[in-house]
Amino acid sequence: MGNVHAAIPDPVTPAGWFTRAEKEKLTEYPHFLGTLKQLHEDEGLLSPMQQWHLRYLEAWRAAYSGNLAVATPLLHNVIDHAGESALVTRASALLINVLSRDHHYEEAYELANTLMVDLPRATDSNARAEALRAIVQMLDLAGESDRALKYARQLNPGEASPENRCANYSYKINATSYVTTLSSQDPGLRRAIAICLADKQTVYADTLRLSRADLLNEEGHADQAVALLKRIEPGILRTGFQPHIAGLHVSLAQAYVNLGKDAEARQSALAAVAASDPKSFTWPLQTAYELLYQIEKRAGHDRAALAYYEKYVRQDKAAMDDIKTRALAYQMVRQQVVDKKLKLEALDKQNRILELRQALAGKAQETSRLYIVLLALVVVVIGLWTFRLKHSQLRFRKMARHDGLTGVFNRQHFLNEAARILQRLHQADAGACLVALDLDHFKRINDTYGHAAGDEALRRVVEICRRELRDSDLFGRLGGEEFGILMPACTCEQGIEIATRIRRNLAAALLKLDPETTVVVSASLGLAHSAVSGYAFHQLFADADAALYRAKHDGRNRLVVDAGGDTPVVVNADMPDTASA
Repeated sequence: MGNVHAAIPDPVTPAGWFTRAEKEKLTEYPHFLGTLKQLHEDEGLLSPMQQWHLRYLEAWRAAYSGNLAVATPLLHNVIDHAGESALVTRASALLINVLSRDHHYEEAYELANTLMVDLPRATDSNARAEALRAIVQMLDLAGESDRALKYARQLNPGEASPENRCANYSYKINATSYVTTLSSQDPGLRRAIAICLADKQTVYADTLRLSRADLLNEEGHADQAVALLKRIEPGILRTGFQPHIAGLHVSLAQAYVNLGKDAEARQSALAAVAASDPKSFTWPLQTAYELLYQIEKRAGHDRAALAYYEKYVRQDKAAMDDIKTRALAYQMVRQQVVDKKLKLEALDKQNRILELRQALAGKAQETSRLYIVLLALVVVVIGLWTFRLKHSQLRFRKMARHDGLTGVFNRQHFLNEAARILQRLHQADAGACLVALDLDHFKRINDTYGHAAGDEALRRVVEICRRELRDSDLFGRLGGEEFGILMPACTCEQGIEIATRIRRNLAAALLKLDPETTVVVSASLGLAHSAVSGYAFHQLFADADAALYRAKHDGRNRLVVDAGGDTPVVVNADMPDTASA
């Protein structure tokens, strides 16, 4: 059996090995691997259902280690062929987690919807708990925080088995944090950590302790955050769970920045980058690049700062695109559910019509009149269903082109449309200006006043910009607080005039959050013209983005124009970097 199982008593039945594996997988992962090996050695003694259970545990191991390509087909196989309802439910819940991590959101939401429908019939308490946690996870990803909390409240940690008690606490706390603001001293959070530690559920305990460290940081207790993170660091590194390792390093980096220890912050941020997949996009990787940009900028290393800023922007845009993909997938699945319900209702109405026709078969004249009425009813039902389906198609087409928050074009549609317009302008030999606009200190508004205030600021910016733009101008949100404006048939001087008005009107406008709170939102703008950059969109955008970076670098709240030389021209700026924005 090997050294791992030297302390395990013998003999042990296959059922005992499965019980041990379920207990060890979140408490003693190395022992779990040894138990799994023992089950494979005794596979010939397993019943058919135990063999399916073994496949499920193999899928769990693959998912834990990040090998999603192996976990996915294993779980599909268990769901399609195992036949045991509790195991199928558990495999479905795990597959939802795997699909969401692999960004297959539409399939994950379809599976979550199936679990919602089957939930009232779930009799196995452990399987029901895992299904509830998967549903909560997907609703949180879709931004449906209230619905997520509703399902999370069905998780009863006090009545759960030892294997599920800690996980239920963890998901319930997480769902609550999306609806209400938690503090680092929240009794529920501290009780959840204590329960998970007592149950030796180190993965969930580390998740909660990392969240508590972030709360301490946000509350201004960076020194306490560092102490907590250093205390749990050896255990996280020993467990080897990659998301926790990256989260640990980036939380340390943020705390060190808050303490003014840039050298330690740089080291931790680089460790977070090393622990993350550079080809993916995750919160730790995005935050690490942002912190490295700030550190290098303060140190006067402009070239390094620019390199990290570009990586941060790519991560931010990828994250925004992923959020939109999740939202669209969720809405599409919801629409499919509605369409299916409408079709079932239509079929039910048709069945009722057939029953009426059979009942009235002996009454020819009366049947004829009723037949006409019923046929009209079918036509009306089909017409209403067709109208609703067409309305949904139009709504999804608009969602695919427009930003859901501001109503302007989204990034992908703006890029496609801008390239097409520039090609037409090139053929007509007409000039064009491209403006890249980025709000100054937007993160500060979100952090200080909340995301609702940030959303209101973005909508106000769009309203002010639209007043200054022409009907022919193309306006889109590129991601986060960054916008793009393409001005067809526009000279450089006209573009400067419009961009200047936008900048000044934004800086002069007051955003009233409540009767006592008013903030000013300023913006930095970079402008490029086709006379200098040509009509290739990627070059025009790169020059406008470089001018925008110069505007940010030189103090914000200013317009910088790419003039074709090595140094962009600062056209106008009313004041230095404004801290109120």
